Amino acid sequence: MASPDATAFGIRPGMPLAEAQALLESAAFVPHDPAADSEALQTLAQVCHRFSPFVGIERSCDTDCLLIDMTGGSHLFGGESGLARQVVIDLAELDYRTHVAAAGTIGAAWAIARYGHRAGSHRRLPSLPVEALRIPDDIVSRLQSFDLRTLGQLQALPRESLPSRFGALLLQRLDQMFGQCDELLDPVPCADPVFAEWILEHPTCRSEAVLHICAELLPEVLSTVQSRGEGILRLVLTVSSESADPVSLELGLIQPADSAAHLMSLFQLKLEAHTLPNWMHTIRLEATVTAPLRIRQRGLFAHEEPADDGSIRRLIDRLSARLGRNAVVKPKLLPEAVPEQAVEFEPLADTDSKRRQADSPVMSNRAFTSARPLKLLSPPESIRVISIAPDGPPVRFYWDHHEYQVAQHTEPERIATAWWQETGSVRRDYFQVEVSSGARFWLFRNDAGNWFLHGVFE
Repeated sequence: MASPDATAFGIRPGMPLAEAQALLESAAFVPHDPAADSEALQTLAQVCHRFSPFVGIERSCDTDCLLIDMTGGSHLFGGESGLARQVVIDLAELDYRTHVAAAGTIGAAWAIARYGHRAGSHRRLPSLPVEALRIPDDIVSRLQSFDLRTLGQLQALPRESLPSRFGALLLQRLDQMFGQCDELLDPVPCADPVFAEWILEHPTCRSEAVLHICAELLPEVLSTVQSRGEGILRLVLTVSSESADPVSLELGLIQPADSAAHLMSLFQLKLEAHTLPNWMHTIRLEATVTAPLRIRQRGLFAHEEPADDGSIRRLIDRLSARLGRNAVVKPKLLPEAVPEQAVEFEPLADTDSKRRQADSPVMSNRAFTSARPLKLLSPPESIRVISIAPDGPPVRFYWDHHEYQVAQHTEPERIATAWWQETGSVRRDYFQVEVSSGARFWLFRNDAGNWFLHGVFE
């Protein structure tokens, strides 16, 4: 493998070491360690279990890749494209550069991810090179000696002639890619649950005793998690008693943590806000969600040190533990045309909601967000408007017992939705108006000719 910087200087995998060193003397050359690569891929497979319980490793042609069976689960991430985007974001946080493809077969996904150049689709498979079939190099060389370079050229040949000339594996790979024969995914088993349990000889009714036992159990849980190079994202305390059903208290963190002091402070806040049952006899502490710890390299000089946002994360964790996960939220833009439906709130401490959506098309549309007021009225308030013509812009309006004279306004912006949407058809003409006092408002007229005030610019 060669980094993008090394590739820019002409260094390619497989070239002699002396030639590569001559091209770039400052480059770092590290011996290939297949065992370390395999171990790292197993770790990434455990990370990808958050997307699907069926994650496998494909080993062919001296290269390995991860396979995720997302049957029936892609809608949880906004479809196949949303799931692929989330995989790229999550692995980028671990400093991996990822090529992702979604297809109906293992062979097609493998081929598009490696040779599709992010523009591949199932109907473009015939244009891919023969190397995309996961076949050995000697078979590729024989095919190219016959000037057979694409899958479409192979498909045009009689099927019965392929095995005798190029071996049965070629026909098998073709059938697997186009779904004409089954190929099973060999899943990587999920890691064993990480938990510690304490059975009391004599039941207790004191929450202080539970907190003391958690302090004894937590190092055992952390030692197992830290041995994997991971931190805890979600920790569950389950208390069983003789007088009531088991009670579970869940801690959700915004980022993987391995600090016992931080986790214990969160549990103390959690226990203060909840009433535990009487006669507790079993205390169980389990790390239900873990993730690799992010290790940030320190700079050589003080001014190069990255900004420390750990205090903000700890504050979010403490507020979520004290007030509840759904009480500490952040806004999230949605691809909806109707303004009041274009945002929702999600927990900051949620494992999935913390992922950055930097490449989301909604977030990148700055022209759209800049034309919207920060303050929206919910619901929009009906107002009385005077205009020169029935379909013309407003010249005066009345709201909250005040009269406003419009000094200037923008051209109408039409926002409309289709009739088949769940909320029904919406058709509005929006105006940004500035009144004589300098204040700015966001008005709209619906298809019935009624006027509403929807927002105030600040």
